[in-house]
Amino acid sequence: MSWSLFTSNLKLSRWGITAWAVILFLYGLLTLYIYPSISGSTSAILEYINSLPEVLKAAFGYGDADIVTLTPDIFVTMEFAVLWPLLIGVYAIFSGISVAREAERGTLDLLIAQPIRRYQVIISKFAVFILGAVVIAVASLLGLMAGAGLINEPVNITSLSLVLAEALLFVLAIGGYTLLLAAVFLEPRKSLLLAGVITAAMYIINFMVPILDPAVEWIKNVSLFNYYQPQQIVTSGSLDGTAVAVYSGVAVVSFIAAVLIFQRRDIS
Repeated sequence: MSWSLFTSNLKLSRWGITAWAVILFLYGLLTLYIYPSISGSTSAILEYINSLPEVLKAAFGYGDADIVTLTPDIFVTMEFAVLWPLLIGVYAIFSGISVAREAERGTLDLLIAQPIRRYQVIISKFAVFILGAVVIAVASLLGLMAGAGLINEPVNITSLSLVLAEALLFVLAIGGYTLLLAAVFLEPRKSLLLAGVITAAMYIINFMVPILDPAVEWIKNVSLFNYYQPQQIVTSGSLDGTAVAVYSGVAVVSFIAAVLIFQRRDIS
């Protein structure tokens, strides 16, 4: 990796990363801060959630298990962790098309004309994206910790850290296949559209398949959202090995494929 390229890309992305980090910090803080105000009506909320059709439970990330107690940890997964990959997925998609954006502007030609290797361009950009995603995840956790300090309720920060760790891997997978699309097409609009369509399709598949014929239920395995179950992580206190393997595999394979394709791509 070229350190000069990394620092240059980091300078260009620093304000975007900072904005996302601040927003998610405040979101995490406010999520726990409002918990005491709804804790008195948890029975009504639980009754409503458990009465939802399975398709809606899957859409909201509740899985197929009934929620017995609305603890602060469960409340955070419902109001914060379920949406986290979707929110940061937007950041991942826009970060992943940066190579295509430079190709459209014509700055990529000037960049690779310098005494640097093509793979260094891809690695530097993806490294900045990874750093940004990690900073946002840490800021989110700090927001939850700050919110936990404001309420007089026990909060399992370790379990919530594991949830954010798995969500982070999920986001890296989204960034990985977006980078691959950008390397293939070198057109930001097409890459952005396809990455958005793929992500939306996986989200729809995740909650639509359970209401279809059982014979096609296997299709849900192609959806990355199928493996993200924050409620189960909080309940078990451990990461899902299958989810970790799938997200890591998609991120690594997509990144390697993007590097190989970009090495041979006709930039002009």
